[in-house]
Amino acid sequence: MKPIDERAALKEKITFLKNKQAEDFLILKNQYHTTIDSFKAINLIKSSLQEVITSPNLKTNLINGVIGLGTNYLTKNLLKDNPENPIKGVFGKALKFALKNFIEKKSKKI
Repeated sequence: MKPIDERAALKEKITFLKNKQAEDFLILKNQYHTTIDSFKAINLIKSSLQEVITSPNLKTNLINGVIGLGTNYLTKNLLKDNPENPIKGVFGKALKFALKNFIEKKSKKI
């Protein structure tokens, strides 16, 4: 009687393992499709934009960028790089440097 019980237990165990294998295969297949979907270009762009939008430093980075662009525009228009007088050129470059450092220090406080 022992061999019959062992055979039945073995068949039961084999059936259980086959069912488990089928379930694991379905889970793996679903994970594969999810991974492939997440690597599509549009989904990568969406996730990147979502990270940028939810970034806590977004406001600070935008303000610093706008301030930097604005001051660069103003200094280039107000203080030309090639003045006729060399003293004006040296003075203009020194003023640009001082203004840039001043704005960088102030923007860090914002």
